[in-house]
Amino acid sequence: MRRLRFIRRPVALGLLLAAMLTTVPLPAKDLGVRGTTWPIAEPDLLDALTARLEALRDTGAFERWNAAASARARAFLETPPRVPGLVPATEDRTRRFDPTLTIARTVVTPDGTVLARAGARVNPLDHVVLTRPLLLVDGTRAAEVAWALRYPTPATLVLVAGPPLALARTHRRPVFFDQGGAIARRFRIRATPSVVTQEATWLRITEVALDDSAGDRPKDGR
Repeated sequence: MRRLRFIRRPVALGLLLAAMLTTVPLPAKDLGVRGTTWPIAEPDLLDALTARLEALRDTGAFERWNAAASARARAFLETPPRVPGLVPATEDRTRRFDPTLTIARTVVTPDGTVLARAGARVNPLDHVVLTRPLLLVDGTRAAEVAWALRYPTPATLVLVAGPPLALARTHRRPVFFDQGGAIARRFRIRATPSVVTQEATWLRITEVALDDSAGDRPKDGR
């Protein structure tokens, strides 16, 4: 019986305290105000931005900023950043490249049709044809530009450095740029100029060594 009373006493005490806290109001005291206080006044974000924009216009700062941004964008389009890691070819070299891809995740159309399942291997050349050779050229080397312009068959000119728009205007033909080095990275190109052509389900990639002192002539004189 003693053990039973020992167990019940804490429970009864807890119930008593809970009843006191819920029924007896706690006293409150006004401690007054200490320090400086300000009314809460948060400005409207749209109004603040509008006022800031008007101030920039009044001082001419907005026009200067807009002109500078336009100049930077124009400079980027005229001369994009060079694709890093590429060097002039020092010898003629040809290799084959297998463009087969491994699908990382299942590709499904909006109506639920499965186009390709994860893990499948797909060769794009089974479905598309490279109708023209790709010429990857350093547009800052006159020898490479001259070689590309005199290429014996119609080809797509892709710069890895240099001014694509200026060359397009001068020679009146489309000139593209390998933005971010996507093409060079995909085909593992390390030297320019390089020619990419299709052979059945493979790609043939040829590096051509040029002699800068001899204009656009290859080093072997051909």
